[in-house]
Amino acid sequence: MAKYINIADHKGRNAEVLFSGITKKPYVKRVTPEGQDTKTLRVLKGASANSYEGMLLKHKTPEEVTEQLLKSDPEVDLFITGRYISGSSRIYIDQNLKPVARIHKVEKVYDPDGNLKEERIPKDTIANIVAEFPVKPTGKKFPKKAIYNKLVFAKKYQVRHINGLTFDFLYETARELHESESLAMLGAGPKGNEPLIFQDGGKTYRAFLEGRIKGKSYILLLHLSNLELKCIR
Repeated sequence: MAKYINIADHKGRNAEVLFSGITKKPYVKRVTPEGQDTKTLRVLKGASANSYEGMLLKHKTPEEVTEQLLKSDPEVDLFITGRYISGSSRIYIDQNLKPVARIHKVEKVYDPDGNLKEERIPKDTIANIVAEFPVKPTGKKFPKKAIYNKLVFAKKYQVRHINGLTFDFLYETARELHESESLAMLGAGPKGNEPLIFQDGGKTYRAFLEGRIKGKSYILLLHLSNLELKCIR
């Protein structure tokens, strides 16, 4: 489903345009031996008591769990295993696999060597892609070959126009990026240097805009990253 983003160019012009995920059509189609189409369904694997953690609570030691697996099938509940699931909700459980109603979130920060650096209460994040201040270029551009070897891109969205005016606006942006063979770094907030947040409580991402043109057609891709590649010491 397409959503809106308030985006600006290097000239300070801005507009609310659409962005959406890119879904690739599968190259392989799965059918039954009779040639009928298949579909994916969610099924129930088992209850918490059938999991390894649940069996370990009951039998106390891994060796006893192994013994029970050899004797019977405690990981399978014939009354519920394989049932179709039409919907589900996330819940939190304690070490005894019991649901809990109140939790405290803790954010763990690690240094590049993987050592725990800090534990803190997670900060509340507010979406800023359609805020008062538009998402705009930071002034930094990176060659395509260099940026692909430096960052891990977690998500990718296509930015699209909604009318003739926004078409010209986005086409011009795509043309400049296409000719320079580079990606423009984007930022949010009053100073345009903050990471992008797409929904309240969501993750923060560094964003890079890529543009391509072919004749009078264009494509603008918004690449999102929250992980940097570093050499092993």
